[in-house]
Amino acid sequence: MFGSRQLQFLLALGAAIALIIVILLIVFVPSGHKPPTPTPMAAYANNPTAQVAMLIDGPTNAPSLHSQVQVYITNSVTTINIFRGYNDTVVNSSTFPMDEAAFHVFLRSLESAGYNDGITDSKLAQASGICPLGDRYIFTFNVNGVQKQRYWQTSCGGLHTYNGNLQLTLSLFQAQVPGYSNIISDANI
Repeated sequence: MFGSRQLQFLLALGAAIALIIVILLIVFVPSGHKPPTPTPMAAYANNPTAQVAMLIDGPTNAPSLHSQVQVYITNSVTTINIFRGYNDTVVNSSTFPMDEAAFHVFLRSLESAGYNDGITDSKLAQASGICPLGDRYIFTFNVNGVQKQRYWQTSCGGLHTYNGNLQLTLSLFQAQVPGYSNIISDANI
């Protein structure tokens, strides 16, 4: 029927077709392994190490004029710090109580504002020097001392990594600090 060469050719052709089919199956058929779904931020409401923070870095100017406003919030405390200069010199600080229920609602509100939406391009990691005449807004989420996310936006528009609703996010953080406007009144922000 078939000669030895013809049989070898058919076997090699069959093996090549089988190999192509296996490769196509590996590439195009889902393996059933889905990437892990990120844990919602609100799930960390009872974790005392979970912390969300907003830093507003003011315009680039003389150290004596430069200000930063930092608000960080855990499930037990809200803290606002006003810094002067570029070396994190605290000129004013206030602390307010927080509780798990309020922190849970706050985290859910941040999620609704798109707090988790951003670009993780390492070339855009630092906002320093961007929008020099305006403000830079830096948003972080840390658990157990590990930074889970860090995004930033500016008052100048354009280049940014934070894709959430900036105005809503700023308002949510400010609403966690009683007397926010009075506390930052001396800051050059």
